[in-house]
Amino acid sequence: MIAAGAAVVLAAGTTGWAVWSNAQLQPDAATTPAQTTVEVVSGDMVAETLASGKLQYSFTLPVIAGTGGTVTEVPPVGATVAAGGILYRIDTRPVILMRGAAPAWRDFSADMTRGEDVRQLEANLKGFGFFAGEPDDRFTRDTSAAVRAWQKSLGVEQTGTVSRSTLLFTDRDLRVSALDTRVGAQVGEGTPLYSATGTEQTVLLNMKSTDRGLAVPGTPVTVALPTGTDVEGVVGTVDDPVEQPAADGTGTSVVIPVRIDLLSQEALGGLALSTVTVRFASTLQEDALTVPIDALLPLDDDTFAVELPGRAADGGRALVPVAVGAFASGNVAISGDGIEVGTDVVVPRR
Repeated sequence: MIAAGAAVVLAAGTTGWAVWSNAQLQPDAATTPAQTTVEVVSGDMVAETLASGKLQYSFTLPVIAGTGGTVTEVPPVGATVAAGGILYRIDTRPVILMRGAAPAWRDFSADMTRGEDVRQLEANLKGFGFFAGEPDDRFTRDTSAAVRAWQKSLGVEQTGTVSRSTLLFTDRDLRVSALDTRVGAQVGEGTPLYSATGTEQTVLLNMKSTDRGLAVPGTPVTVALPTGTDVEGVVGTVDDPVEQPAADGTGTSVVIPVRIDLLSQEALGGLALSTVTVRFASTLQEDALTVPIDALLPLDDDTFAVELPGRAADGGRALVPVAVGAFASGNVAISGDGIEVGTDVVVPRR
């Protein structure tokens, strides 16, 4: 990934007010470039810092065998497994994905003690349509009956109990990214079967340490896709600075790893693992009066003016000195006598 780089210039100056006649200041008509006018507008001066990043799936998770035996089913690469779906089968017995943050650390049966893992199991069975009550932390006869009904739907033995090796709790759906085994393979407990990721993509990038202030969690950003589409996002996490080899191969540089969360996965349109450009916006000046940069005319090394049509005593053009503020995106903030929203200023004709 390429570190971010900023292209923002600040300038300021003050001066008095003066007017010169068009005849005194303008060159011969034969050498005067074609000109037109634009209006002074009001708004925040916003600069953009660009960073190159890459779309990545949100996390990785190894799916390992909960018991030994023959692999009789694994999903294909790219498949998505949702809550209630089959992660794999060993000796034809399915292992099921359930929603939850706590791992399955013990078997579920009527003689077990209370626990939040029971509530988690019941919440899933309720979501699947097999548990009618309000999930709690007790494994009761109602829980066992719901388990048997669920087991019947899976086509497995209806014991009313659940082995921890037949469940995997996660807080989101999984996407199969790479297989480590195949159907027919003999595996032992703990053998990696495949690698999985989240189904949502984020953007990972490295920012220059000098741009660290732009990457604040929750800050809105715009992500430009290689398809020409923009997707809105927010800064998710900002990690501690790390060293990486410098781009020119001489020494190292310090970068800040940043994760960008996207507000719309659908906007990606199936795009995956692609290089994107992230635009960080920063406000340089609020409620500024702005004109295009090429409206500025240098009077000396420190003083600028803008040209106003019809303001000279003879009705021609007049130069009005202005104080110059922030520059951004081809525009500049100005202030001066007679400068207000809607004032026409002269610019070269494009």
